[in-house]
Amino acid sequence: MESPYFLPLLASLQIFFLRGSPADLPAPPNIFVSPEKMEYLIGDTVSFRCVAPPSKDKIQGFQFSGTTGWAVDIRTFRKTYTYTFNITGPKDGGSHTCRYTIIDRLLRPVRSKESKVIIISVKDPPPHPTLSLNTSSGVVSEGYPLLFICTAPGNTVEHRFHFYKEGAEVIPGSEVNSSETSAQLCIPQSSQNHTGNFTCAYEEKVEGRWILSFASSVVTVFVKEPPFAPELGVDPSSAVVTEGYPLRFTCIAFTDDSRLRFHFYRDGVEIPPGQAGSETTAMNPGNFTELLFPQTPRRFSGKFTCGFEEDVGGTWVLSPQSKVLEVTVKDTPAQPDLILNPPSGEVREGEPLLITCVAYGTSGEWKFYFYKDGTEQFSEACTRNHSFFSIPAAEPTVTGQFTCRYEERVSGKWIPSPLSQAMMVTMQASSLHIPLVTGCAAAAAALVLVLLLAAYICQRRRGHVHWKGLHNKDDTSAYPLALVS
Repeated sequence: MESPYFLPLLASLQIFFLRGSPADLPAPPNIFVSPEKMEYLIGDTVSFRCVAPPSKDKIQGFQFSGTTGWAVDIRTFRKTYTYTFNITGPKDGGSHTCRYTIIDRLLRPVRSKESKVIIISVKDPPPHPTLSLNTSSGVVSEGYPLLFICTAPGNTVEHRFHFYKEGAEVIPGSEVNSSETSAQLCIPQSSQNHTGNFTCAYEEKVEGRWILSFASSVVTVFVKEPPFAPELGVDPSSAVVTEGYPLRFTCIAFTDDSRLRFHFYRDGVEIPPGQAGSETTAMNPGNFTELLFPQTPRRFSGKFTCGFEEDVGGTWVLSPQSKVLEVTVKDTPAQPDLILNPPSGEVREGEPLLITCVAYGTSGEWKFYFYKDGTEQFSEACTRNHSFFSIPAAEPTVTGQFTCRYEERVSGKWIPSPLSQAMMVTMQASSLHIPLVTGCAAAAAALVLVLLLAAYICQRRRGHVHWKGLHNKDDTSAYPLALVS
């Protein structure tokens, strides 16, 4: 029975042989190789046939060895033995010899001289491909994609690519067009199971046979738990702001002391630094940032979110975005209307004058202000959208230019309107009409009128009459006469 024994090194064969001088050893065998080739490819099958010379000595076996360190011992009584193996790599190349063993007359094993040398040249595998990953450090947050690209050296031969994780193939090799020199492995949503060492290789078609290349360098992947979504805050807290007034956002990240980069978005589009005069301020500690618009732009309403990038091993890992905050930007309050009664603005001395300021807005709270020649005369806070300023008895000092404005309460803040259009109030000259009457009654009435007029003139000489504040805001049907010294 033939029984091969494989030994790691020829030098490790420690079989005891009776040896004399080299001249006394049995003659060397002949060695043949099949097939004979100038260069062998990986995967080729090679056969060495060792033939002992004619002799009466009994054959005990054959030994085959290579200079790369492999050796095999075959136990057989035949005078010829063929050893066949597959070439798996460059280690199977180099010099090869064989010997045989006999039993001499003293029943001692004796090993023959070494055969001639047969040299095998093994073609190297195709060169290493390059494996790259879409994240330079190999660190990615769970749920984000992994994209591996395996690139063979630049040539136009046909290739088949393979990807491996911890030495096991990730997916079966797939053919690509002969003009292509790369392949991609995409993992749409990574998980922590994808943490590990990745390599790739390719097969190259040579002489009709697929030859596997050396493996690429190792790319180590670490999939970490995803960061929590940040929290977005806004001031004013009602998320309603009037254009031209400040709008402030705060983004808070719930993470450790890693380096962070924050981003703010409006309707899904990132807000670039400095847009509309915005200012971004990193706060201490560094897990939150503020974005301030000193003057909110017109038509800047929208759905706002924020997110951040975390520096993980030199790679910026993007967080999920915060919950949406819908911000409403209101237009500046409209110009109010100023209404005079009488509409012409011409009033006789002693007659009433009613001035009305009308606001246009949706607020439930207003403050109204009335001005004469730029000086405030009266103010009122109310829940209706108009206010009255009444002068029960006009005096010459009423002549002047009147305006008004209002403030509208928005998100806890009072937003002022522009001034109304100016309206001019003038005093008409008055004439005294005394009808001609006869009789004592008429004369008496005339006398009383003269006395009252004299008393009024005396009073005016004694002091100036002020009408500021002499009004009845709500009752427009009655205008009591009031004189203030």
